[in-house]
Amino acid sequence: MNRFLILLSTALVIAMLVGSCSGNNDQLYEELEYHLSRRQEVTALVENRLDSIKRCLDRTTDDERRYALCDTLVEQYMLFNSDSALKYIAEALEISRRLKRSDYEDRISIENAYILATSGHYSYAKSILEHIDKSRLDNKATARYYESWRWLYNTWEVYANEDVMAKEYAHRGAAYLDTLCMIIPETTAEGLYFNAERQALIGNLKEAEKLYLKCIDRLDRRQRRYASATCALAMVYETQNRSHDFEHYIILSAISDQIIPLKENYALQLLAKYLANNQIDYPLAQRYLIYSVEDAIYYNNRLRLTEIARKLPKIARGYQEENEAQNVRDNVIIAIIGLLALGLLCIVIFSVMQNRKLRAQRRMRIALNERLKATNRNREQNVSLFIELCAAYIDKYNKFHKSIERKVKAHNTDDLLTLLHSSRLKDTDAKEFFAQFDLSFVSLYPQFVAEFNALLLPEYRIELKKDQLLNSELRIMALLRLGVKDTNRIATLLQYSPQTIYNYRSSLKSHAIDKENFEENVAMLCEVN
Repeated sequence: MNRFLILLSTALVIAMLVGSCSGNNDQLYEELEYHLSRRQEVTALVENRLDSIKRCLDRTTDDERRYALCDTLVEQYMLFNSDSALKYIAEALEISRRLKRSDYEDRISIENAYILATSGHYSYAKSILEHIDKSRLDNKATARYYESWRWLYNTWEVYANEDVMAKEYAHRGAAYLDTLCMIIPETTAEGLYFNAERQALIGNLKEAEKLYLKCIDRLDRRQRRYASATCALAMVYETQNRSHDFEHYIILSAISDQIIPLKENYALQLLAKYLANNQIDYPLAQRYLIYSVEDAIYYNNRLRLTEIARKLPKIARGYQEENEAQNVRDNVIIAIIGLLALGLLCIVIFSVMQNRKLRAQRRMRIALNERLKATNRNREQNVSLFIELCAAYIDKYNKFHKSIERKVKAHNTDDLLTLLHSSRLKDTDAKEFFAQFDLSFVSLYPQFVAEFNALLLPEYRIELKKDQLLNSELRIMALLRLGVKDTNRIATLLQYSPQTIYNYRSSLKSHAIDKENFEENVAMLCEVN
C-alpha cells in the first residue's frame, strides 16, 4: 500500500512537471508570436537608429570620429544586412589606412572576413584572413581572428553539405575551436560557450549541456551570444532525443533573434523543421520558414537560403499530406501555389540582386563621370591661369627690358647695366620655361600628340625626336587647346613674331583632314566623355 502511494505521488509530480513545462513552452510560443508580429516595427526602429548614425558620419570630418562611427555601423549591420556592413567596412578600411593605424585595419579586416563568410563568400574571406599578421593583434582581436577562421570553416562545411570537402572544413573548424578554448578563459561567458562547443563536438553532451547552461545564465536575451548558446543547447538536446527541451531552447533562441533583431538567424528554421518532422503544425512550420526566407533575403545570406531550400520541399510535402484527407483538389492547388511561390522567390532573389548591382554600378558611373569632368574643368582653368600669368609676366618683362635699353642708349649706364644684366630673359630661361610647359601639358594630356596627329593627313603627321615632348608646332596647338587663341599672346609666350605664329597655324590647318573645323577640333582634344 505504501509502495502504491509512493508510486502514485511520484506519477502526480511528474505529470505536474510535464504539464508545467508544456505550459511554459506554450507561453514561449505566444511570446514568439508577439515578437514576430512586431518584425516590421522593430526593423524600422533599427533602420532609423542606423540612419541617425549615418547622418552623424556625413557631418563629421575628423577621421578618428569617422572610424568610430563606421565601426558602430559595421557592428550593427553585421547582424542586420551584409551589404551595408560591407559598405562601411570599406570606408573604415580607407580611413584606417589614412590614419596609418594597422590595429584599426586588422580589426575591421577580421570583421570583413566574418561577414563575407556569413554571406557565402568563403574563398574571399579566407584570402583576407590569410593576409592578416596575427602577431600584431591584441588579445581581443586575436580571439575574434580565430573565431572568424572557425566561423568560416563551419559555414563552409554546412554549405558543402555532403561534398567531399565538408569533412576537411569540419576538421579545420575544430582546430580553430581548440585554439579558442585555449586562449579564452573558461570563467567568461565566451570561454564557457566555446568550451561547450568543443565538448559537443567530441560527443561529451552532458558536459556540453552544463557549460551551455552556465553560459546562458551570464547572458542577456538581447545579446547575440545568448541566441547562439540557446540554439546550440537545443541542438544538443535534439541529439539526445529530448524533444521538449529542444523545443524550449530553440524557441528561446528564436525570441532572442527577434528581440535583437538578428537577420542572420537559424533558430526559426530549426523550429520549423521540428514542427514539420514531428507533424505538430505544418502551417506554422511553413510560416516560420517564410520568415526565415525574408530574413535571409534581407541579410543577403546565401547559406541560409540554401538551408531553407533543403528544408522547404519536405515541409511543403508534409503540409500537402496533412490536407490530402480533406480535399484532393485543394492539395493540388496548394502544390501549384507552393511551386509558383518557390519560382517567384527565385525570381525575386535574382531581381533584387541584379537591381542592386545595376543601381550601384549606375551610381558609381555617374559619380565617376562627374568627378572626371570637374577635375578636367579645374585643371584647364588652372593651366589657363598659369599661361595667362606667364604671358603677362613675359610681356611686362620685355617692356621693362626695352625701357632699360633706351636708358642705356641715353648713356645712363652706371646704375642700369647691372639691373639689365640680371633681368634679361635669357635663352636658357626660355628653354627652361618651354621644358616645364611641355612636361606639365603632357602630364595633363598624355594622349594629346596622338590625338592631334589623327587630325592631320598621314603624310604630314608630326614625329618628335627622341626625348622631345613637344615641338614649336605642337606648343602652338597646346596653347590653342588650353584656350589661348590670340596670335600676339601666343607669340609673346613662345618668343616668336606674330607672323611666325600665323604661318605655323596656317600651315598646320592646310595639312588637316577637316580644314574648316581644324582649330575647333584641336580645342576638343583629350576631352573626358
